[in-house]
Amino acid sequence: MQTMVTVSSRVIRQPRSVTCKIAYKRSLLRRVQHLIESADWEERYLCNPWIDKICLGVIVISLLYFVPVLAPIVLG
Repeated sequence: MQTMVTVSSRVIRQPRSVTCKIAYKRSLLRRVQHLIESADWEERYLCNPWIDKICLGVIVISLLYFVPVLAPIVLG
């Protein structure tokens, strides 16, 4: 029994590795999108007091780092 396979001319012109890379990128994007939509990472990580303290610490450290650079610009 013979089966007819329809292949577009675009696929024929591209090497197999390019076609596989395109399919892989699409599936990776779909997998990440599915993870974001289905997981409860918002409730698990965004409402965590430890993460809030870490973020506040990063903000304070960045302020201490940039104050010596920005002070002469603002005052001068």
